[in-house]
Amino acid sequence: MAQRNTDKDWEILAQTEPYWSVLSSDEFRGQSLSTQGKTSFFLSGDEYISNLFGFIRKYIRPDFRPQNSLDFGCGVGRLLLPIAQHSERAVGVDIAPEMLRLCRQNAKEYGIENIELIQSDDTLSGVTDKFDFVNTYIVLQHIPPERGGQIFRRLQESTKLGGIASLHVTYAKERRFFRHEEGAARYYRREGSRIIDLIESSDHRQTGSITMYDYDLNLLMAYVSEHAGHPVVVLPTTHDGHLGAQFIYERVR
Repeated sequence: MAQRNTDKDWEILAQTEPYWSVLSSDEFRGQSLSTQGKTSFFLSGDEYISNLFGFIRKYIRPDFRPQNSLDFGCGVGRLLLPIAQHSERAVGVDIAPEMLRLCRQNAKEYGIENIELIQSDDTLSGVTDKFDFVNTYIVLQHIPPERGGQIFRRLQESTKLGGIASLHVTYAKERRFFRHEEGAARYYRREGSRIIDLIESSDHRQTGSITMYDYDLNLLMAYVSEHAGHPVVVLPTTHDGHLGAQFIYERVR
């Protein structure tokens, strides 16, 4: 099956559901949010980053105080803005120009001036610095692993020695989501517990759909082992039936 153009999906989502597509709760639907909705949206990011930084200081680096930080898949700035408040400089990367426009607008609204925004590609060609803190959360799950694995490695390489990486992927989903696979092949066969597609078909989902992909944790753990010191913290996540893992570690090589 031809690989879906998820980049095009996200530019459409940025124009139609920029907040809901980042955090899928009905209160965040629509192109713009009420004052209360926007406050709730960004408060969720503040709480997440405060908890994450506290966790890093408790279990990995007690003296963790990043100067340069990177947030991949920054969207409208839910995590980038609080990261900037904890950093001297924060760089946000996103594939959708409209997301970057809204992120810049939100930063101005909240009086945050120490951010830089870069449009993404699969090689992160616009990211040339090394960072004390590199983050991606509930982002790679929307990118096919053939592309996302390359991005995962580039994010690792963008973490400076002694810096902290926090990288999140999904690896499985509840069986109820199997119906979304029905367009993947015209025929299939079962081999033990595996389902094998025989004749693939095109992905006919409407452009602007949110897609979810599962990553091979064995492969990603091998990637992490190339760079990480001890400990490597792996936090389990679950979002509406999608199981994930968040790798948090200090880069030592």
